[in-house]
Amino acid sequence: MYTPLVQAQTQPGMINFGYGYPRPPKDINLIARRALRQDDADIFFPHEMPQGQLTLCRQIAQMLVHQGLEVFPEDLIITNGSQQGLSLAMNYYVQPGDWVIVEAPTYYGAISILENLGAKIIGIPMTGEGMNLDLLEQYLHSHRPKLIYTISTFHNPTGLTTTQNHRQQLLALAEKYECPILEDNAYEGINFDAVPAPIKALDKNNLVTYLSTFSKTLMPGLRVGYMVVTGKHYQAIIERKLLHDLHTSSISQTIVSEYLASGHYRRHLSRLRTDNLQSRNTMLQALERYFPEEIRWTVPTGGLFLWVQLPDDIPIGTIRKEAFAQNVYLVCGSAFFPDKQGYRAMRLTFCLPPEEIEQGISIVGKLLKKYISKGCVDTERLIVKHRISNYQPLVHSS
Repeated sequence: MYTPLVQAQTQPGMINFGYGYPRPPKDINLIARRALRQDDADIFFPHEMPQGQLTLCRQIAQMLVHQGLEVFPEDLIITNGSQQGLSLAMNYYVQPGDWVIVEAPTYYGAISILENLGAKIIGIPMTGEGMNLDLLEQYLHSHRPKLIYTISTFHNPTGLTTTQNHRQQLLALAEKYECPILEDNAYEGINFDAVPAPIKALDKNNLVTYLSTFSKTLMPGLRVGYMVVTGKHYQAIIERKLLHDLHTSSISQTIVSEYLASGHYRRHLSRLRTDNLQSRNTMLQALERYFPEEIRWTVPTGGLFLWVQLPDDIPIGTIRKEAFAQNVYLVCGSAFFPDKQGYRAMRLTFCLPPEEIEQGISIVGKLLKKYISKGCVDTERLIVKHRISNYQPLVHSS
């Protein structure tokens, strides 16, 4: 799925509702030149420590305090994007044949890693509050999984944020059944309203491994993410990091560090929140204006995505092809379910210019209305009607 998304992004005139990355910072050239000034060139020659530059670790630890998570710099591991963090953690906790619990839907990149590991994936349906905790406890008791993977804040793909109470209950269940949690918080910092502290902030038993990245707030091409790993797990994950790439790029780490030290990152986040809120509102208004009344969607309070729920008989594959022919790229919801058999849905990114959102949603809305007015039945759905998904829709009103 990754390759088509990137290819679509490079096509002139394509409105890409699948590509979830921030607008580039306006001052990147200035900060990069300052970070890489000539008299400091020698610092980039030798290898770094695998856990990353100590200065950057200190800066990230200080940044996390403002999000309610108090950690020591020595608990941090700088990674080659959060995708590497996912891979390191999942390879550490999970062996082939192990059961792993994820939200359904969830980030497709995590599903791919687990499938490649040979894990058995249990998708717990999402409600408006987050993962269904009653079902979670049933599977914790019956299957004894080795890991719970959760995106607690601005969930990908739904955009939902779990409540403080939900986080406390989830952690309590994990403690009861001694099951580690991998908390993926890639969208931290791009919130429009206050959000609860991460689950990791509640963790007293080193049960939670925390991930985040600068790819969603600064630049994906820098490939700088980080993990918070406490207790006995730290050294084991460091050893796996050494096997991956020795260390994350010194140049990328130095640029991010300069952003944090200069105050430019804080100002950039403020602009990003303002721009994203405007774009989200533009998309919500366009959805109300152009989409048929049968369609429902989430209203995220941050992040980059919202989740659109469609009627069961909508031929989403056909609509996606017709939209692509009109230079609109869509991502089908099935990609975000462990069995690719979830209910009809789309993930839409709202981090686009308002005029692109307006034009793209208008095109998609016309296609949806065309097939709803036809009373169309999806022939693909009929072929697999004996395997109808057990996942329950999580969106009930617009």
